[in-house]
Amino acid sequence: MASPGTPRARISEALDQLRMSHVAERISVGELLDALADHGFGLLILVPALINGIPGPHIPGFSLPFAIGLVVLGAQLALGWPSPWIPRRMRRWSVTSVGFSRFLDRVLPVIRRVEAWLSPRPSWLTEPVGDRVIGVAVVLLSIVLALPIPFGNGAIAYALVVLALGHMEEDGRALSLGLAFGLLALAWNAALIAGGALAILELLGYVG
Repeated sequence: MASPGTPRARISEALDQLRMSHVAERISVGELLDALADHGFGLLILVPALINGIPGPHIPGFSLPFAIGLVVLGAQLALGWPSPWIPRRMRRWSVTSVGFSRFLDRVLPVIRRVEAWLSPRPSWLTEPVGDRVIGVAVVLLSIVLALPIPFGNGAIAYALVVLALGHMEEDGRALSLGLAFGLLALAWNAALIAGGALAILELLGYVG
């Protein structure tokens, strides 16, 4: 998180500043994460969460690679790491600076609209101890996300989206809401598992 007394740049500001200051022909994932600093955790959690939150047919195993990456990120948060670590090979992935600029032209207006209802709201969840709690929550939610539970991924993904947005903007209210959504999502998945187990037992003649 930002140092006490130091205004924390919004993610749209950090991205726009990177575009203006970058002079090389290509920009790498590592440079992007370095520029975003502690925004990087929220961004890396947000992207796979959004992918898993898109309604569509249930594909067994689809969420597993995303869940593994989210577990790694959540563990880093829970351990108090100040910025996310990703493999060196992934840090070297790059896009052209022109393509990055065009991408920002499209997404910055959307990001700024989202930022309009998010604002820094200090709470214990925006302190280092809160980072650890959010990290543990991300790990638990991601483990459940990896399970092949029909109709269960959406609720988990939406909880992760709210947590990611709240973390990016140090919004204690959004983080509290994300934790509440996370508890509801875990309860929903537990109910789905229990219902499925009862249905199997009934088919086998052990119930009824």
